[in-house]
Amino acid sequence: MGHTSLEKIIALQKKTPHIRNLCILAHVDHGKTTLADCLVASNGIISSRLAGKLRYLDSREDEQIRGITMKSSAISLHYTTGGNNYLINLIDSPGHVDFSSEVSTAVRLCDGAIVVVDAVEGVCPQTQVVLRQAWLENIRPVLVINKIDRLIVELKLTSQEAFTHLQKILEQVNAVTGSLFTSKVLEERAEKDAEAQSSCTENGSGDQVYDWSAGLEETDDSDLYFSPDRGNVVFASAIDGWGFRIHQFAEMYSQKMGIRSSVLLKTLWGDFYLNAKAQKIMKGAQSKGKKPLFVQLVLDNIWSMYDAVVTRRDKEKVEKMVTSLGLKVMSRDLRHSDPKVLLSAICSQWLPVSQAVLSMVCEKLPCPAEISAERVEKLMSVGARRFDSLPEKTQELKKAFLDCSADDTAPVIVFVSKMFAVDSKALPQNKQSISCSDLTSCCSVADVLPSIPHMACCTVDRLYLLMGRELEDLDEVPSGNVLGIGGMEEFILKSATISTSPSCPPFTPLNFEATPIVRVAVEPKHPSEMPKLVRGMRLLNQADPCAEVLIQETGEHVLVTAGEICLFQKVAVIHQVKEEQTKYPEGVQVDSTGLVTLTTPNKMATVGVRAIPLPEEVTRLLEDNVELIRTMEQFSLFAWEDKTLDINQKILENIQEFKVKLESNLQGRKWRGAVERIWAFGPRRCGPNILLNSVEGYRRPSVWQCLEREKETEKAEIRDFDNSIASGFQLATLSGPMCEEPLMGVCFSVETWDMKLSAPLAQQDSIDEDSQTADSNRSRSGAEATGSSVDCYGPFSGQLIAAMKEACRYAFQAKPQRLMAAMYTCEIMATAEVLGRVYAVLSKREGRVLQEEMKEGTDMFIIKAVLPVAESFGFADEIRKRTSGLASPQLVFSHWEVISSDPFWVPTTEEEYLHFGEKADSSNQALKYMNAVRRRKGLYVEEKIVEHAEKQRTLSKNK
Repeated sequence: MGHTSLEKIIALQKKTPHIRNLCILAHVDHGKTTLADCLVASNGIISSRLAGKLRYLDSREDEQIRGITMKSSAISLHYTTGGNNYLINLIDSPGHVDFSSEVSTAVRLCDGAIVVVDAVEGVCPQTQVVLRQAWLENIRPVLVINKIDRLIVELKLTSQEAFTHLQKILEQVNAVTGSLFTSKVLEERAEKDAEAQSSCTENGSGDQVYDWSAGLEETDDSDLYFSPDRGNVVFASAIDGWGFRIHQFAEMYSQKMGIRSSVLLKTLWGDFYLNAKAQKIMKGAQSKGKKPLFVQLVLDNIWSMYDAVVTRRDKEKVEKMVTSLGLKVMSRDLRHSDPKVLLSAICSQWLPVSQAVLSMVCEKLPCPAEISAERVEKLMSVGARRFDSLPEKTQELKKAFLDCSADDTAPVIVFVSKMFAVDSKALPQNKQSISCSDLTSCCSVADVLPSIPHMACCTVDRLYLLMGRELEDLDEVPSGNVLGIGGMEEFILKSATISTSPSCPPFTPLNFEATPIVRVAVEPKHPSEMPKLVRGMRLLNQADPCAEVLIQETGEHVLVTAGEICLFQKVAVIHQVKEEQTKYPEGVQVDSTGLVTLTTPNKMATVGVRAIPLPEEVTRLLEDNVELIRTMEQFSLFAWEDKTLDINQKILENIQEFKVKLESNLQGRKWRGAVERIWAFGPRRCGPNILLNSVEGYRRPSVWQCLEREKETEKAEIRDFDNSIASGFQLATLSGPMCEEPLMGVCFSVETWDMKLSAPLAQQDSIDEDSQTADSNRSRSGAEATGSSVDCYGPFSGQLIAAMKEACRYAFQAKPQRLMAAMYTCEIMATAEVLGRVYAVLSKREGRVLQEEMKEGTDMFIIKAVLPVAESFGFADEIRKRTSGLASPQLVFSHWEVISSDPFWVPTTEEEYLHFGEKADSSNQALKYMNAVRRRKGLYVEEKIVEHAEKQRTLSKNK
């Protein structure tokens, strides 16, 4: 606990205005955990000498080995400023893109965030991601520009050059914030315009007044940006233990120079200089070739310190500096062979980074009681539902949020952000954030619940104070605090909302920036350990926000994660890992005029299907609107059963917008009227493939009937088997003919559908299909038995499903078939000396360079490329080895891309035989991927085990 007792922290937990819940966000290796060590050392929990080396909040063994944070950790700190005691609930989050789900869980719990930016690298991809996550959660950020020592030691910049460089970094951060602000204002303006237009239509007014202003001029953004004179920016070198805000130097120089500190605070950062003769601060330092105040009064002193201690090692000058600053440095530090030890000893006393950061946190970040009404409404509005459409009792809970009261009558509302296991007792504990009222251990939350499917009654067993690697028992926790709760293993999967009020809705889901795309099949070394593996996979699925655990039809246990590092971190405890897997959706490339017709075995129905490739924009649109398609499918199902489904007006507007976008992207003669003729989406009724109704004279209920709110009438004998055609389409798109992978970007157009049914058979099969639609789990053995007496081929609906499935597969095979590969966007920072090696590794792994540019103010190059996910395993390690650690990639899932090579191509000419060989399999990337998937699934692979049977071979024996 350090020098702050548990009783002191418990007392501070009751003072809501003096509580600060915050997290540290940054790109990987920008110094988050080192900064966290400095803050932890300020409470005496660890030695200040070990700050940056111990990485106290990286409590896992794999975190210490790899040197990166993989799991978010929380700790409570005490800080005193201005005579007030503050409780700082600090969460250190990972910076690697593979663990961005941990950032999402941390951001949801906090009211503020410390954004750390490397002074050399500036704004990196993950910096933009964490700023966006903080913006989406409506939390207030402050900025720490870290590693300023690198500007002195590595880049050898002068103080003037460093000032210009720091200004550019600040502009980059503010540019990201400004773009987020602009997009929000424009979205709000678009919503208002849509509402105004709809109300104008309802009133019947034909006159429209167009306002071309975007609303940016009227919106207040004064407190939005980072600026040193506002006190929300700290300049630091956490590894050397120093950091400052400019108000510290303003107060220091106001006494020496006789200038008011308020004047210095406004002029220390900017284009101002000191006129020594007139003893005035003047504007226009850059145009007049003068040193800016920030350089003259701040940076020059720091540069002199590094020059004396690190570069020249001038003991006399160092002693003079120590004496003039009034510091006490131990003699062993003065004699130490490492100048960094002496530098840290001096700077940590002169400008302690913990004091600068914690004072900024207490002044600039809000307490839990200052939560904005906008954030409360956003948390409680699940999906596209508006807050004012929620029940009255639910809306009343908003006041409890804003009051953050500890009164006994106030409702208890707790958000469970994540689950984690404690090794000591092997019991899962939950990291939560209290929103309202008190939570007492051994209390039952909602003893009597109405029969609502998504609610469960639970009992809180134990309450804990989270102190990094340790847990401290608590009897009760007041509102506005971060805590741990025991006894929720049986009730919560990943995250949940706990409340004593049944009217409290579940909070909106967390925003995840990374997509789970990398998968691996896992199995134990010994079959007897399978129950342990199953339990471990279940706990992993419960604890990790981004991981997915699947059980394949073959019985394989598959783990899906966001990236390679994340994957190996998850399977570190599993005995045996099989080969990594990636998805390869199947698609077609060009149109063909061929129409595939297939007849059912009893010759009573014929189906004609044509496969057409969808434009890339349409495929992407279908993938982005999966939830809307599910809602449309649910509405159609309710309409089929003569039921009504209430859909929010906002969702209807989104569906209408989705329809308009589809129509705009499906242009041309062959797509005329296609949107209105959509039969179904697949696979699983919400995938990126379309079934089109092109049967002449057949009108069926539209998938857009939720917009039309009316029913259409069709021929009864065709509608009876409408679902059979759709089911065949779903089966065909679920597993393609190339390697049984789902299809993507394919439109199947049903152009002919001829029926020759006798009345008894049609009547019997319609009964079968109706029973299947009403209850898929109901047994139909009696109906099938009756049907079999009429038709020896089985129920006609089953024949039609099989015929439709095979027709789709044959239509797919009638075109040039292609696999689609998942692609990473790869961003690499490297020096000029290793550029060639970076390009060599990218080329070897089928990567494609998109852009190369030099980072302004540095000797670093930024390379942007795309890389197949299948080729990314071991990519980061290989590129570090080849470049001696001078280049490090950042991989983020980007898109699906069609592999240009034909997996079924074989050489036909003599030149092709000479160039590619007899099989041409060495250079065929698509064939390699296809055979790998087929081999993994146990499908037939066309390859020869022995190429030349007559060739003599020498087989070595295993010794």
